[in-house]
Amino acid sequence: MPVSQDRLSMLARSVTLNILGAATSLSVGFFTSLLLARWLGPSDRGLLAIMVQVYSVALAVAAVGLPIAVMYFASRPEARTAALLGTNLVCSLALALVFVPVFWLLRGPIASVFAHGHGDLAWILAGALVPVTFLDWTTHNQLLGKLRFGLYNLLVVLSKIASLIGVVVLVGFTGLGVTGGLIALGATSAVMIVGSLPPLLREGSPVFDRSLLRSMIRYGGRVQVGTLLQLLNYRLDVIVLRFFRPLADVGYYVVAAILAELVITVANAFQSSVLPLVSHYEGQERQATTSVSSLRHHGILAAAATLANAAFAPLVIIYGYGPSFHQALVPMFILLPGMWFLGTGTVVGGDLRGRGHPGLSSVVAGLAVVVTVALDVVLIPMFGVPGAAVASVAAYAVYGVASLIALSRVSGIGVRQLAVPQRVDLELYPAAIRRGAARVRGALTGSLGESG
Repeated sequence: MPVSQDRLSMLARSVTLNILGAATSLSVGFFTSLLLARWLGPSDRGLLAIMVQVYSVALAVAAVGLPIAVMYFASRPEARTAALLGTNLVCSLALALVFVPVFWLLRGPIASVFAHGHGDLAWILAGALVPVTFLDWTTHNQLLGKLRFGLYNLLVVLSKIASLIGVVVLVGFTGLGVTGGLIALGATSAVMIVGSLPPLLREGSPVFDRSLLRSMIRYGGRVQVGTLLQLLNYRLDVIVLRFFRPLADVGYYVVAAILAELVITVANAFQSSVLPLVSHYEGQERQATTSVSSLRHHGILAAAATLANAAFAPLVIIYGYGPSFHQALVPMFILLPGMWFLGTGTVVGGDLRGRGHPGLSSVVAGLAVVVTVALDVVLIPMFGVPGAAVASVAAYAVYGVASLIALSRVSGIGVRQLAVPQRVDLELYPAAIRRGAARVRGALTGSLGESG
């Protein structure tokens, strides 16, 4: 299936903006991660990671797939921005009224089950982050649904800067530890919410729409299982690891996963573009060409990113995180090959949801979780942190391959056609580099001419 340049333009522009935004925010976020690891140490870093996973799973369960449903409905031609925003605000308030009291009342049992009794009052903050993160996701997903990729990426960068400032002040200077880390995460979401609201409010005052909520729940219900399972596929190993190993080992594994998953930045950039574009192009030939182009170019860029990260990540562990985290090296190398498959599954998941088949992506994610649980239970008691990494790589491979087969069945496009780049795909990169170089030379020539 030949892919013309004009059909690639929207996908290329949106993915480029997403990758540039992600690269910039990663640079800031990476420094933040280093500071957190050094100031908290392996045990508290592991505790913070467990808290994040617990409230993330709680959100995934309670949100009933609404954040993804928002992006889908916002990308439709008949999208009603004011009704979407008003409905999301009401849902956020409802989540706050439930989760803050629950985490306050049950903080002791939650700490006992998930963190050997550690955390105490910090678990209340974790509960408060459930509604805050929900509003963050739903508002910025409205921007993505409206194809406002530039504004979204600007807000992502600003949110990471806010998080860095929060960590430096609250963890580094005031010594609030894990509590300071949670507040810094809240600052990240606050920037995304405040920045997303003005363009949404310009389209009308928020209105709660019960019928729209029902429609979103019907769509989100099919997404819900997949969202939860995909989250478990990403992070279930962290929770299982806690039951067999001390918090310090969880800290090593989290650092290894953070570094290996730098490659997933590419997949997230494509997913954020693919879902709204595939939905927007429903019934057009562009829908198929968008699917093919996104997967082929993700494969090329993810493979290059994996090779680059194989050289970059070890240096960061050795010289950045320091001797306390050298045990993260082995699991990081084990995890790295699985990132291509995990990223492919992530892109396909966005494509299937954009095509109105969120339930199918849930089935694929469920298959991967079964592999994760089965191998975690067998390998973690025997091999510890490396065993968790091996289990994850096997699950990621199943997830990526099964996702490609599922999309092929839905779209009628062959797996080979979806996943294997053609010569024309590879030729785009030298051409893009030449065009970029020509623009830089032109800009420099113009500047020198003006100064002369």
